[in-house]
Amino acid sequence: MNKLIAAFLFLSASGFTLAAEVSGVRLEDGVSLDNVPLSLNGAGVRKKFGLVSVYVAALYLPSKTGNADSAIHVRQPRRMLMVMKRSVDSESLLEAMHDGLEANLGSEELAKLAPKLARLDMSFKGLDARENDRISLDVGADESVRIIHNDRLKDTLPGPDIGPAMLKIWLGKKPVQDDLKKNLLGE
Repeated sequence: MNKLIAAFLFLSASGFTLAAEVSGVRLEDGVSLDNVPLSLNGAGVRKKFGLVSVYVAALYLPSKTGNADSAIHVRQPRRMLMVMKRSVDSESLLEAMHDGLEANLGSEELAKLAPKLARLDMSFKGLDARENDRISLDVGADESVRIIHNDRLKDTLPGPDIGPAMLKIWLGKKPVQDDLKKNLLGE
């Protein structure tokens, strides 16, 4: 027992932390994006109808924050990761994203984003996510969004306005799920 405690204290002192686990999904404590180290800010489970687990979401930021506006508008790389808990077809994924965008953006902003949203639709066409698939939305410092499915780049949506708009799906004034937003912000 003393050896276990000593090992834990050594690892803690060396800056090593164990990976987080949410709903059976192991999440990295940190990742690197565009040569910028990102830390796990928070994570939670997206549920449909409050019952069915759809995915585990994890937010990675350059520095931890509990402020949604800071997470949305920081001009540094960040990642929204979704690890699927069940299979979801591409049409359902897109519908959910569009619903989240429409709930958080005004009509002028949506109209301005129309070409990028059309490209988003093309990027997700045929992307039927299976259980345990990983979908990352990597927002660059230029606010572009790289769509990555199981470590393969699907497309890049050019910035500067698409990155913050996409993050508002989870962190905006009307997030996809209130308790998920709180968990992503580490509250």
